[in-house]
Amino acid sequence: MTLKRLLDFLNIIHEEFSDIITNVELQPDKLRIMLIDGSWIEIRYPVEDKFSFHWQRGDKIYRLDTAPHHKHIKTFPRHIHLGSEDNVVEDFITRVGDKPEENFRNFMKWVRSQL
Repeated sequence: MTLKRLLDFLNIIHEEFSDIITNVELQPDKLRIMLIDGSWIEIRYPVEDKFSFHWQRGDKIYRLDTAPHHKHIKTFPRHIHLGSEDNVVEDFITRVGDKPEENFRNFMKWVRSQL
């Protein structure tokens, strides 16, 4: 992630999602966010159209990413592992062409709605 993108995401966290976040850790290639329910999120967004939003909630995973597999998914390469690695569905959270900050914001809004 670029430093600017990382700072933009941190700004969004502090301005819009402080009610659900207990801690944020900056790491060399990702952002780790701790949530009020004890779960955590790792954000990787190395370039404009490649990203991974991984939410670990107990033994459940919710990961929205652009890894180039699951070609049968209508939103390929964007897809969501919904609850487990094997349950892969279309991406209903982000939109092609949206800026990274808007995709991040939409993911965090979805997370908030699930808490």
